[in-house]
Amino acid sequence: MSTPPFEIPVIEYEPATYYSVTVTCLTPGCIHENNVYPIAMIYSNNGNPDYVRVQDSACRQYMVILTAEKLDPQPPEE
Repeated sequence: MSTPPFEIPVIEYEPATYYSVTVTCLTPGCIHENNVYPIAMIYSNNGNPDYVRVQDSACRQYMVILTAEKLDPQPPEE
């Protein structure tokens, strides 16, 4: 088993908060494998990392979140 080309960080999210993130796919053979993509805005739900996910549009597997930056200011509530 090979080592991922990226260090997979442990990210702590605040509940009910929006973040901008960078992600990569580590699925072998995926066209997005090892490429880093920015995601402008995702929601942290209850703050549990198990629920903060991005799904790859090509292979349909969950991508790895490499960085997360809390949006400041937060978008207004609707």
